Amino acid sequence: MNAASPPSPARRPWLAGFAAFNAVGAWAGVFGLITGGTDFGDTINDRLPFDSLVLAGLALAAVVGIPLTLLAWSAWIGGPRTDDLALAVGVLLIGWILGQITVIRAFSWFQPAYLAIGSIFVIASHRVTLPRDRRNVRWKERTS
Repeated sequence: MNAASPPSPARRPWLAGFAAFNAVGAWAGVFGLITGGTDFGDTINDRLPFDSLVLAGLALAAVVGIPLTLLAWSAWIGGPRTDDLALAVGVLLIGWILGQITVIRAFSWFQPAYLAIGSIFVIASHRVTLPRDRRNVRWKERTS
């Protein structure tokens, strides 16, 4: 007698597309940093660890590019770890931006945009939710 296999997770094409779009941007950044096509200027370059754009590019690949690529693939095929990957990608992206702000000490409109994008991945993971009773209390307070 064969036991029924558990249902496979559903594909999530919107998440795959969103992750792939951001992965392409990350890989473009990696390429620009490693080849020298992207230069932040002497002041910011001097703030990079070892003053190295190549090291910054490799770090971007490891912390952002590879995880986003894995998430895009997992979401596309309906992989069982998609939610875990979405949470990890969101946390890594938020951490990358906070680290970037700390290291280069410069502001760019990319930073708040990618903090929001990281938050979207965390929300999409279905791993972080408000307790049901808290949501109901807030709703009742607004409608009263």
